[in-house]
Amino acid sequence: MLSPGAAVVPIRLIDYKPPTVLIEQVQLLVQLFPDKALVDCQLSITPNGLAPGDPLELQALDLELLELSIDGLPVADCHWQHSAGVLRLEAGILPHTSFCLRSLSRLQPAANTSLEGLYTSGDLFTTQCEAEGFRRITPFLDRPDVLSSYRVRIEAGRQWAPVLLSNGNCIATGELPGDRHYAEWHDPFPKPCYLFALVAGPLVEVADQFLSASGKQVRLRIHVENGDQELCGHAMASLKRCMAWDEQVYGLEYDLEEFNIVAVRHFNMGAMENKSLNIFNSKLVLADAETATDAELESVESVIAHEYFHNWTGNRVTCRDWFQLSLKEGLTVFRDQQFSADLHGNAMKRIEDVAMLRAYQFPEDSGPTAHPVQPDQYIAIDNFYTTTIYEKGAELIRMQQTLLGKDDFMAGVALYLKRHDGKAATCEEFLQALEAASSKSLASFRLWYQQAGTPVLAIKQQWDSSLGQLQLLLSQSYPLIANQSSTKPVPIPVSIALIAGGGELLKEQLLVLDAASKQWQFNDLPPGDQPPLISVLRGFSAPVRLQFERSNHDLKRLLLHESDAFSRWDSAQQLWQRCLLQPSLEQQESLLAICKQFLADQISAEQISAEQISAEQSFDPRLLVALLQAPALEELEAACLELEITPDPPALERALLERKIWLGRELASQLQVLCHQLAQPVQQLWPAGVGQRQLLGLAWSWLVAGGLKPTELSLIQHVEGSSMTLARAALAALQPWDCPERSDAMEVFQSRWLERPVILDNWFALQASAPFGDAIARAEALLSHPRFDPQAPNSLRAVLGGFARCAQSFHKPDGSGYRWLADQLVALDVQNPIAASRFLKLFMGWRNYGPQRKDQMQKTLYWLLDRLHSANSQEITRQCLGL
Repeated sequence: MLSPGAAVVPIRLIDYKPPTVLIEQVQLLVQLFPDKALVDCQLSITPNGLAPGDPLELQALDLELLELSIDGLPVADCHWQHSAGVLRLEAGILPHTSFCLRSLSRLQPAANTSLEGLYTSGDLFTTQCEAEGFRRITPFLDRPDVLSSYRVRIEAGRQWAPVLLSNGNCIATGELPGDRHYAEWHDPFPKPCYLFALVAGPLVEVADQFLSASGKQVRLRIHVENGDQELCGHAMASLKRCMAWDEQVYGLEYDLEEFNIVAVRHFNMGAMENKSLNIFNSKLVLADAETATDAELESVESVIAHEYFHNWTGNRVTCRDWFQLSLKEGLTVFRDQQFSADLHGNAMKRIEDVAMLRAYQFPEDSGPTAHPVQPDQYIAIDNFYTTTIYEKGAELIRMQQTLLGKDDFMAGVALYLKRHDGKAATCEEFLQALEAASSKSLASFRLWYQQAGTPVLAIKQQWDSSLGQLQLLLSQSYPLIANQSSTKPVPIPVSIALIAGGGELLKEQLLVLDAASKQWQFNDLPPGDQPPLISVLRGFSAPVRLQFERSNHDLKRLLLHESDAFSRWDSAQQLWQRCLLQPSLEQQESLLAICKQFLADQISAEQISAEQISAEQSFDPRLLVALLQAPALEELEAACLELEITPDPPALERALLERKIWLGRELASQLQVLCHQLAQPVQQLWPAGVGQRQLLGLAWSWLVAGGLKPTELSLIQHVEGSSMTLARAALAALQPWDCPERSDAMEVFQSRWLERPVILDNWFALQASAPFGDAIARAEALLSHPRFDPQAPNSLRAVLGGFARCAQSFHKPDGSGYRWLADQLVALDVQNPIAASRFLKLFMGWRNYGPQRKDQMQKTLYWLLDRLHSANSQEITRQCLGL
């Protein structure tokens, strides 16, 4: 922990040096007891440049070191020091050749609230070692470029820990005196210590098997608390789907005899790809149609795929240092996006991914915590598990595929895995493999990894009506980012289409803007007074902000005639944005007419038989929902800045609600007809019926806003029903309104799911984000609720995150919302610095607001700076303040 305001020394990429020793084998004996754990560790160490006279330094944090020996001989206390998280062994006692270092450490897992290293989650012993948790288990050279093979023996009481799990294959089990037992595990594949995992406790397994392409039977097991086993079917089916997909698409087969997943309630991350023993936040395992929404079911499937895909892109080939974090995460996010797109449709998957990128990564990329995809320094590596590393990193991989072509890209990935199997690699080595396989240069593309900020793509057009000649001038620029004095042009793939007045496609082309500006000319186009309609960034071919003067008329034409679903959605988003930020009667009437036409078409489509619908590829109610949804609040704030309007989050929140009220009133008759028609289609089981359920939820939300009594929609009956998607849609429709129907529905939901913490967290989030009443008093009451678990990150995100999501609560005029959240973060920073530092990013946009709000947020950040002690929180607070 740091003293408030204390100076910290950053870790810099430029200072990287190979490890001075290698640890080829690790043997662990972990003895678990109800009140402690003893870890006996033997390390087979080989010097790797350790200079004579240099001490050996290993990381060892929050553990009690009981014994040390080298090659079986005890090390006297005077020859080693253990302080400030470092074990230092004097040079004079170190052999000049390979040797065995043995240590015995005592841990207190129940007192470990950081959720790093070895800790307890309810009755479970579990671990989380990425990024730097293994040092909390045993002294080690805790860095990702030290790869070792592991043999692990776990001993515990059979009654309270009947299940003992670690990495690799289980090679032995047996009984011990005192009603204890053991299990031995061997992982033959060298791995960094951050991929080590151990779980022990009273778990129930759900078993299955997978027949690999080569004919190998792989044992699959999901381990959950007793009573949760009936909620594992979807997760198991998802695992088998992604295993088959990775074989079919990438030719990658699983390499061990068994694969285990464990669901853990207390977990900072969504999931962790530990070799063969993936540990998941319970929310991302326990799911069926009654307990999880359609979106959550798809999320479970996606995250299970993500962690499984890491077996090759992250585990078999890992990252050399944490500056290469996107090497494994960006590539694997891209792979899980491909998987979901193949299963559920590329068009809607792309829209969902871009919406997430714009709402969360773009603000991060333009704020004080902005950093490159490959950072050049950090204070606390946990702060770099960001949307920039993951989602923007995936966009970089997608652009590489676009620039090289799919076949050359896939050949490059295969070469990368072949070259570096069993090794720790870098982003540079990945790019080198792509270049070698494709014989194409990516020299300038490297700048995408090195520069922070979202590039701005500006487009100007010139039309010669007599010649049918169109000239396009494309230029790029980077916003000014703190600690980044200059930038260079990056190669931007710009997918465009030229569309005739009647909607006919005239030309499709990929333009690559690889300079500050560049011009293209298109000839032999149909002459006329009006140029062809230009669709730019089709499929969102690059993660950039677009500056392109287009009239409302042109955006409406794109919305109606463009064949690319992303471009249609993007046009709708821009029209809604203009209607909300620069409203005019003409705009509103025009958009209302479009909504009426879309709904009329949808009502007609819903009359088609199921067989016709399945044959009609263009029919997708999910796209209609996407076209009718307004931009997220975060995007509206960014749009305000582009228009030089000072963002007012509560006012924007009210504008969104007023839009909903207006549409609910104007479209009431069509929406009611649609609700009636959707009554049967919404009963289909996931993944069928997803679009219809989304559409029904949107209709409910608008109708209630427009004044229709909730009883006329039977919303409480849906809260009691068998579809969590419809139950949550009913609650969402009631959420903005302080009415008896909402209170009744919330009480029904709470009573029904009181014994299911994963589901009850949704109730906490809805209560905390309610836009009425005394939000602070309500949040305080929720924190004292008997079912609130202050040690569970999911519960904290539900209440603290829910409170902050309501703009009028968080952005109270008197600043009390900021100060209340700050009080919670000071307490949270003591027990869980990782969780606390992530909440601090809620303050990162303070400079964008008006004088009063800006002053209050700045004062709150300085107040926090004096009271936050962890390196994680100090780093984020300082970044927000520009210190």
